[in-house]
Amino acid sequence: MNEQLLVQTGADLAEEIGARAVVAFTRPCTCQAKVPLIWVQDLQLDILKDLSMCEILSVCEHHMLDAAVQVYLKDRFEDGTVVAVFPYAILVFDLEKAKNFVNIKEYEDIVPRDVMYAVLNLALEIAVEGREGRAIGTAFVIGDPTKIARHSHQAILNPYAGHDPAYRDVTNRENWESVKEFAQIDGVFVLDTEGTLQSAGTYLDVNAKVVDLPPGLGGRHLATAAITAVMPAVGVTVSESGGLVRVFRDGVCTITIRSDIRITS
Repeated sequence: MNEQLLVQTGADLAEEIGARAVVAFTRPCTCQAKVPLIWVQDLQLDILKDLSMCEILSVCEHHMLDAAVQVYLKDRFEDGTVVAVFPYAILVFDLEKAKNFVNIKEYEDIVPRDVMYAVLNLALEIAVEGREGRAIGTAFVIGDPTKIARHSHQAILNPYAGHDPAYRDVTNRENWESVKEFAQIDGVFVLDTEGTLQSAGTYLDVNAKVVDLPPGLGGRHLATAAITAVMPAVGVTVSESGGLVRVFRDGVCTITIRSDIRITS
């Protein structure tokens, strides 16, 4: 079965069962669909042809979970089903699995949902795009700026000092370009719980011994985890190597998101 026919079959199935969207792990093509078509890019699936059907289904479900996390974050599909179309299989996927893996509501006692959505999507874009042709790592700490200031210092002049809050609002995508530029600076971004950027190039003065993280994570990850252990805050890191986005709360990593799966509508 060719890819266009597979996607059309998935679109017909999605309409029949009332699915929210079709998520296609194929090359983009034209088909008649009454639900959104979401394409997954840059994912090599050639290995599927050498696997048994049971192995194919297992790999497809794993990739679909990773893609569903991004669908959940970007399109805010928090419930229902999607139809996943692979070169060798069509699956119906319950979005509840993605919400169980990345549930933004679990952070609402510290950070409003809109702010978490914005920071995670921004972090994923930084992980995917890098800057000036190279991968970069950075981190965001969201909490009470006054309390964060007691455990941090500025390594450089704060580029956000004195600027209108409208230009520091992380929920406004128009402000993301400056964040991506300042992400090349050592240190972390500090945001208040309303999503207003307070500083960039901030160094965290916390003892990393208060957390126990897996080996291999660098100083930025350790410091970000540590500050969430000593005060109510949420930390989001972008790994320079591997492009993983991680969320920290209470000193532990609560979410890990792959950035090598890229979706477009």
